Amino acid sequence: MSYCVNCGVELDRSLKKCPLCETPVVNPNDVAAEEPMITTYPVEQMEKIVKKLRLISANLVTAIFLTGLILCPLCDFIINDALTWSKYVIPSVILAWCCAVPPIIIKRKPLLKCMMADFGAVFAYLAVMNFLTTPRQNWFANICIPILLYLFGSFILLYTLSAKKTNVLYIVSIGFVLSGIFCMLTEYFVRKFRLLDIEFVWSLPALISCIGVAALLIIISRLSKISAIRKRLHI
Repeated sequence: MSYCVNCGVELDRSLKKCPLCETPVVNPNDVAAEEPMITTYPVEQMEKIVKKLRLISANLVTAIFLTGLILCPLCDFIINDALTWSKYVIPSVILAWCCAVPPIIIKRKPLLKCMMADFGAVFAYLAVMNFLTTPRQNWFANICIPILLYLFGSFILLYTLSAKKTNVLYIVSIGFVLSGIFCMLTEYFVRKFRLLDIEFVWSLPALISCIGVAALLIIISRLSKISAIRKRLHI
C-alpha cells in the first residue's frame, strides 16, 4: 500500500494522482510505471493516410481553381457577350494550378520536379500572353526564351551542387554571381529588342556588387576551415 507524499492519504495502486490534493502518484516499486508506453502504428498504414491526404488536398485545390476557370469566362460572356478580360485570366489560373498542385502530389525529389513543372508552366504562360497581347512584337522569343533557359540552367547547377553536399557558402556565392549575370543578360536582351545601343547601365554595377559579395563569402568559407578562427566565430 502506498501513501501520498504530500498529505499522507492512503492510495490505491490504480490511482495516478492523490484524490485529496491531486499530487501525482509515483511508486518506485512499480516496475510497470517506469516503463514508457510505446504506441506503435503501422508504417504502411501511415503512408496510406498521408497519400490519401495528399490526394484530397490536390483535389480540393483543383476544384477551387476549376471553379474560377469556369466562372470567369461565364461571367465575362454574360456581361460582354464575348470573351474579353477572361482570356487573360484563364492562362493565369492554369499557371497558378501548375505551381500549387505539383508540390502536393509529387513525393520523390519534389524540388527538382516542381521547379521543372514551374518553368514549363511559366514558359507556356508567357508564350500565350505574348500571343494575346502583342502578337506582332515577339518579345517572348527575343527576351523570355533566353532568360528562362538561363534561369533553368542556373537552377540545375545550384541543385546539382547542393545534391553533392557542396559547402553552403560556395553555393550562395555562385548564386550571387549567377544573379549578377542574370541582370546583365536581362538588360542586354531588353535593349536589343528595343533596338537601343548595347550598353550596361545598371546591370554592370549589379554584377560587380554580386561578385564582391561572392568573393567575401568565399573568403569567409576559407577562413572558417581554420580551427582557431572557427572557435572565434563560433562555427
